[in-house]
Amino acid sequence: MGKKTDWENTNITEDKALGEVASDRIFEDDPELAKELAEDRKIQERARAYKELQDARKKEKRKRIITGLIVVMVLTVAVLTVIKVYRDKKSSQENANEIAITEAQELVYGEVSSVAGNNITIERVVENSEKSPGKGSMSTSSYTGTGETTQLQIPVGTEVITKLGTKATFTSISSGNVLAIALEKGTDIIDKVWIVE
Repeated sequence: MGKKTDWENTNITEDKALGEVASDRIFEDDPELAKELAEDRKIQERARAYKELQDARKKEKRKRIITGLIVVMVLTVAVLTVIKVYRDKKSSQENANEIAITEAQELVYGEVSSVAGNNITIERVVENSEKSPGKGSMSTSSYTGTGETTQLQIPVGTEVITKLGTKATFTSISSGNVLAIALEKGTDIIDKVWIVE
């Protein structure tokens, strides 16, 4: 191999230069170059530290965004579930409040005049439905007594539906209540009771 040129002599790698900076050899040969390399090294370290800081901030920001999205999704699902449960419950209550009988049943209305255990005395009433002015299709009901009284026994376990649409027992019936009573046709056997007022 021939003699190295001046350019080849000065063309040293960064690693070699840094090694020489560490050993102070390069200070003897070229103090200016050593100083520049040391400055470059500081700049690179600062740039690397800044990049690491930026990367950490980006990761933290992504983490916060993902956490926020998860929280929003969970809250959305929770709200939708609550709304569905509320609607189902309301629909169930409306269905329970809906007075419907089969062909084998007849419906009688009566105002309770006395209660003794599961025995009740009612005065038969007729329902008068009237549309409330200014309330669209909403209607209110009133009841007119017929003067006919009937004594009935509510079998234990008979479903009694309250005005709120909840299921109860005959113990929830009190004097003054207006009842819709589903009787087996041609008998006084009670199948279901609705407290309508």
